[in-house]
Order: sequence, then structure tokens, then C-alpha cells
Amino acid sequence: MRLKPLQLFIVYFPALLIDFAFSSVLTNSSFYSSYLKFSSSFLGLLVAIAIAFYAFLAIPFGKLSDRVERRRMLYAGCLLLGTVSFGLPFCHKKIHLLLIFPWIGIGLSLFWPAYEAWLAEREGEGKLLQRVMLFNLFWSIGITLGPTVSGYLYQDANPFKLFYLAGAVGLLTFVIIFFSKSNSPLQTTKEQSDPIQTLFPLPVVRRLYLNVARCANFASWFTLGVLRSLAPKLTKEMGMLPTTFGNLMLILGGVQTLTFLFLGTGFSTRWHYRLSPLLIVQGLAILSFVVIWRAQHTALWICAFAVIGVAAAFSYFGSLYYGLDRQIDKGNKSGWHEAILGTGSLLGPLLGGIAADSKLGPQSPYLICAVVIVIAIGVEIVIASRNRLSMDAL
Repeated sequence: MRLKPLQLFIVYFPALLIDFAFSSVLTNSSFYSSYLKFSSSFLGLLVAIAIAFYAFLAIPFGKLSDRVERRRMLYAGCLLLGTVSFGLPFCHKKIHLLLIFPWIGIGLSLFWPAYEAWLAEREGEGKLLQRVMLFNLFWSIGITLGPTVSGYLYQDANPFKLFYLAGAVGLLTFVIIFFSKSNSPLQTTKEQSDPIQTLFPLPVVRRLYLNVARCANFASWFTLGVLRSLAPKLTKEMGMLPTTFGNLMLILGGVQTLTFLFLGTGFSTRWHYRLSPLLIVQGLAILSFVVIWRAQHTALWICAFAVIGVAAAFSYFGSLYYGLDRQIDKGNKSGWHEAILGTGSLLGPLLGGIAADSKLGPQSPYLICAVVIVIAIGVEIVIASRNRLSMDAL
């Protein structure tokens, strides 16, 4: 029995809402830290603290979700993120922010590993490609709208309304999950022969490509952490309007969403378990960050943000799909997926913030992003060569 369109929407809509809430909190916190005259280093530390809790707890909470009712963890994550969002307007000092930001990471670690595993189980294995595509579309739209809406609605005269909006969205996510059906029947017999999923590599090959994709995803989220957490503050202090930054993030997220849509088609399966497509988009991402670092031209930035969106989609899709494809411990694999991207999101703002406040200057975080992707490509090639992947993969 297939889910109806309305049921599908209800199942995937929480991914959009929770990422909208989280990304709007991060973007508004970045603008707010500039309003409070806090340094980029402190902002990077704040984000790093939140993501550190997220990365550290994602694996144990993912394993826990394999043993308990997953929706209980989803409820806790939604309520916690909503409560923190409502509490942020009361934080005017550094110590307040240092105490409240860890709870953002705890809320996310409760939600995402459990949600990804819960989603993967709802209709059986046969439609995994389509479910990963829909999941990626919804969270990508949410994480795109968060910075965009924040850019348009932020005002120094009232810097708190985005926090209230994020809190309301977090509570709305709880309500939607509560009323969604949890007993969608599994289909593992008929849909195993789905013509879209015709490529079934050996377990050792899946594991090797999973490691490659995780490495790429780490670098991708390192760079996205810089763009989502530091760039709002840095561009505002450069004289760029918040609405302009919002439009750039809209371009990045829009292109990323369209790429996810392509990666969910049968045509894209010929690129699964291949190394060359991933290396190509990563190389273009390096060039894009060099452009952002050296040039301050709107048209060039638009192109660069679009390319970064494509690269981010490729790495994320590979890491998530390879981790769920024919895997039994989905909660555990989802936990590792979130922990690795969380570590990238932690280090990006932290190191980028330190660099921005140093003699390297406010543009230096973008150069660091390019260097990190270069290192990631080197590690991926080493993984591939040591494990003697097929030459066709190159």
C-alpha cells in the first residue's frame, strides 16, 4: 500500500520545518552577534559548541533509536529546539549564549538520526532512492528558506522575531509528527525489483564508497558551516545588505534542491558508486571559494554559490544513500552520517572565525574552505587507491 500525496507531505514536511528553524536560528544569531558587537571568534565558538554536542551525541542517540520507539526521540528533539528558540531573545550576554547553545545541538542529535531511520523504514527498501530524494528536497528547502527569510526579516530594531518564529516552527513540527501515521506497511517483496534501483554492489564496495562520500560530506559541511554561520556577520560588516546575503543563500539552496531532484531519478544511478562525478564537483567548488575569496563581484558570487550548492548535494546524497542502501542498522549509520557532517559544521565556523579575526582578514575563511576541500580530495583518492577500486570509478 503506497502512501497518498497528503500522507507523503506529512511524513517529509518535518524535515523542512526543523531545518528551517535551525538555519534561521543560526543566521539570526549571526546577525544578532554583530548587533551585540561580539567577535567572529566568539560566534564561531558558539556554533562549535552546539555542533559539538550534536556530533558527539548523534551516534549514541542513533543507536538508541534502533532500540526504542523512534517517535519519542523526535518529540523530544522538536520540543527542545522550540524551547531554546523561545529562550534566545532573553540572552544578551556571552555567558547566556554559552549556556543555551549546547541545547540546540542536543535537540538536533535527538531528532535527525531517529528521523532518517524512521523515514527509511516506512515503505521498505525498494523505494529508498525516491525516499532519499524526497527527504533531501524537503530539508534542503527548509535550510534554504531559513537564511533567506532571516535576511529579509532581520532588523536591528527588533532582532528577536526570527527566534520566536523558529520556536513556533519547532512546536509545529512536534504537532505534525504526532498526528502522522506510524504504521505504514513495509513493502520488501514487490518493490525490491524496482527498475530504478538496478545496481547492487557488494558490501565491501558499498563500504568503501561510503567512506569516500563521508569524507566529501565532511568537507562540504565544513564550508557550509562557514557560509551559514559566519558569512551573515562577515558580509553585513562588509556593507552587504542582509537581503543580498539571503538571496545568495537562496541561490545555493535552490540549486542544491534541484540537484537533489536530479539525483533521485533513474538516470542518476549510472553515477552511483563512481568517484569521478564527486571529484569533478568538488574541484569546481574549490574554484568557487577562490572566487569568493578574491573577487567581490555579485555576478561571480552568484555563480560560485550555485556551484557550491551542486557540490553539497552530491556529497550529502552519497553519504546518506550509501549509509542506508541495504543496511540493517539504519539508526547507527544515520548517527555516523550526522556526526561526521556535524564535525565539519563544528570546525568550519570555529576555524573560520579565528581566521577572520586574525591578520588573515575577514575573507580568509573562504580560502580555508578551498584548502579543506583540496585535502578531502586527497584523502578520497588515497582511500580509493588503497582499496583498489575499479579503474572505471576514476
